[in-house]
Amino acid sequence: MRFSGKEMQVGTDGRGVEPSARQDSPISSSMNLRKWKLWAVGLLAGCLLAGCSQTFTYNHLDWLIPWYVDDYVDITRKQKQVLKRHLEPLLRWHREEELVSYIAILDRIEADLRSPVTAGTVMKWVDEVIAASKRIENSMLNMSLDFSTALSDEQMQEFAASIREEQEEYEEEFLPRSDEEYVEENTENLEDFLRDYLGRLSPEQKRRLQQGAREMRRFDAVWLAEHEAWLDTLEPFLQRPEGWQEAVKRAHEQRDQNRPPEYNAILDHNMDVLTRAVADVLNTMSEKQRANVVREIEKLRARIRKLIE
Repeated sequence: MRFSGKEMQVGTDGRGVEPSARQDSPISSSMNLRKWKLWAVGLLAGCLLAGCSQTFTYNHLDWLIPWYVDDYVDITRKQKQVLKRHLEPLLRWHREEELVSYIAILDRIEADLRSPVTAGTVMKWVDEVIAASKRIENSMLNMSLDFSTALSDEQMQEFAASIREEQEEYEEEFLPRSDEEYVEENTENLEDFLRDYLGRLSPEQKRRLQQGAREMRRFDAVWLAEHEAWLDTLEPFLQRPEGWQEAVKRAHEQRDQNRPPEYNAILDHNMDVLTRAVADVLNTMSEKQRANVVREIEKLRARIRKLIE
């Protein structure tokens, strides 16, 4: 059962547009968290972030997630049923309370786009989305810790081994990249994201995004080092000593405070670079691109309303 990124990770990595963190800013959480964040948050909050149109998928998360979890730790049919019962109140809360907030965010974005936007405006949107993802992350952490009582010691050991394996996979995937490959991937990800909403980008807009990608500082090594330190913090708790669940929650709450200064400095720098680049592109939208954005926002609103029904 691969709870998340093979680790009881709880938190957002904030690597901006890098492939594994396209909003990781969005969650890595303790029981299943990084991929729960990328997957579950991607499906729950992803209606907003990625334009998820799969209403069927959302409506069947209670049985899809247990199958996904099984990638990290082998769980029995009975345990899958237990997990589904734990998921029911979380999904109900999300449908009844969170989806409405996504519509409100979309409304504010659409209103803001009627005038020139600043990097501060874009950062405000980002902050709202991150706040929504953190609410999901916290809820999923609590649910995951509750569900962990259904796991055997052997399954917890399997989970511990899985999260270390994934750390190695991340290192093998991201660290060997050259600086030029890093820039190229970030440029491509930025272009792909904005193209989904604006349509075809102009040469000037592409150049502005490439400039932003070049101004970004490399974050992969710093993120991976912090990530490994987080695993070192969590690993003793996976032995389930007395009070371990509350200890995990406290560690999660303190994680942001414990991140090294370099981590926060690079993250702040990259977010400033990215929000300025996105604002510049949005302020050079053609009438056709502006119409595309309005149409895509309305599609997202319609999908979310359908999920609420």
